[in-house]
Amino acid sequence: MRRRTLLAVAAAAVLGACDDQIKYIPVFSTMSTQPSVEAYENAGRPRVAGTMSIDADREYTLFEADTMLVNPTSGSAGELARGQEQFDVFCTPCHGSAGLGDGTVVGPNRLPPLPTLNVTSDLTRGYSDGYIWGMITNGRGVMPSYRRIPAAERWLIVNYVRQLQREAAAGGDQ
Repeated sequence: MRRRTLLAVAAAAVLGACDDQIKYIPVFSTMSTQPSVEAYENAGRPRVAGTMSIDADREYTLFEADTMLVNPTSGSAGELARGQEQFDVFCTPCHGSAGLGDGTVVGPNRLPPLPTLNVTSDLTRGYSDGYIWGMITNGRGVMPSYRRIPAAERWLIVNYVRQLQREAAAGGDQ
């Protein structure tokens, strides 16, 4: 009995050490070849035309967002604070903490200078709130889509971008 127990423990230790080898046992091979969705990957099936997505958010193109959407938030201090948190997480790596386009991802010698990376520029100040929201949603150029940020949170980021623009204008920055 003791010998069988010792043999079972030894076999479990040996097989446990060969974790990636278990896929060669026919019963377990389906576990390593199954279809799966990776984090931030789009859903496997396209939505049926004329239906709403599961989270009931309508998808807007950049043009539709620019012409049809109005910022539903008030820009209160609490909303600006939450918008800053979201900006710091998702936007700062490229746009920098002040929105000047000097983030660590696009710093010197990483990308050629792109004027739209500076979210406080005159060009960006001229964009509607809907356009900025649509840009966050759909991405554009080298900027990827950030649909994973909930729609309401994207509006808070827009408010914070407007705050950065006001601060830059007051300071005379470009």
